[in-house]
Amino acid sequence: MANLNLQIDLTKLPGAKVMDVQGNKSVRQCVVIPIDNNIGTVCNGYKMQQPDGSTVTKYFADVKLNLVAIEHRQKRNGISHGLKPFFSQEKADTMTEKDLFDIPWLGTVKPWGGIKDDVGDLPAGNENDW
Repeated sequence: MANLNLQIDLTKLPGAKVMDVQGNKSVRQCVVIPIDNNIGTVCNGYKMQQPDGSTVTKYFADVKLNLVAIEHRQKRNGISHGLKPFFSQEKADTMTEKDLFDIPWLGTVKPWGGIKDDVGDLPAGNENDW
């Protein structure tokens, strides 16, 4: 099992903003991430169907950040995977390659010590190019 370095750009999470937040003694810059989105990237609970047909929301004791690590076909700069917002395998099966490509990269995965680089990966000049 390899040790991995993960790098996540929190400002790319859906709805995330850098804001000044007033604390007890000073104002500090913070990343504010809404947890009430329907995208599924950040969740604080899940909905459960009851036998009578009603839906109940169960809340976690903490908030989860759900990401998908997608292996790059060709490696570059020692990076093996890119991180994208969570989506299920069922959702991925219904998406076109362009749909998958258009989801923004949120970060990268790099094994400690890196990996041997392949040549190229994504087309040059693409905004998803990491």
